[in-house]
Amino acid sequence: MLQNDTYNEIVKNLRAKYKKQALNMCELADELGVSVHTLRLSLKMGKNMPNYKILGSGEKRKKVIFALHDVAKFLANTEQVL
Repeated sequence: MLQNDTYNEIVKNLRAKYKKQALNMCELADELGVSVHTLRLSLKMGKNMPNYKILGSGEKRKKVIFALHDVAKFLANTEQVL
């Protein structure tokens, strides 16, 4: 139950902060406290990432987006390491 409460709180906070249904790479990097470069490396290696969708084609034209509910699930299930 605690995890569900955490998920709901995260979704609420993300919606209030971004006022949209998906985050881009820069916004997700900010939420995770990592650089966009680190996020791109994780994406390329396919490890430890929320679900995402790729829009467009080609290296320079494609855009990666992360649905808020997927980001919230990822954050709710991830332990913070200080």
